Amino acid sequence: MLVARPARLILSALTLCASLTLPAAADENRAYFSFGGDPRLPECTAASVRSAVAGSVARARVDYYGGRTIVGINEIREVGYRENGISPLARRYCRGKASLSDGSYQSVHYLVEENAGFVGISWNVEACLAPLDKWRVYGAYCSTTRPH
Repeated sequence: MLVARPARLILSALTLCASLTLPAAADENRAYFSFGGDPRLPECTAASVRSAVAGSVARARVDYYGGRTIVGINEIREVGYRENGISPLARRYCRGKASLSDGSYQSVHYLVEENAGFVGISWNVEACLAPLDKWRVYGAYCSTTRPH
């Protein structure tokens, strides 16, 4: 009798955990956490996305972009959107004209990824200034931030 009750509790806990980890039929392609609701990603022109792009460039090594930072982004347009393809995560591909701190303008390509934020919650941005990617961190001509 003493062993039976703890065994039932452990079995119940395992059953509960297993049922929580099984995907529901409608959400079988969702990864990490999803709080439902469409759209799955913010638009390319959203202030939060533009701020994340500028932050991504600002966090780069000082000698990578020659100490330049993004002051503003204009002429923004979406160049691709993928979801439920090879990866179940949604990706929005964007392009714009970045105004840099030295007064120059450069093309900026950026990718907004679903569930790529801290601990897989929320979205994240990867940004590349095409002509200034001298170490090809994002591939030739920023290929990893462009749709394929």
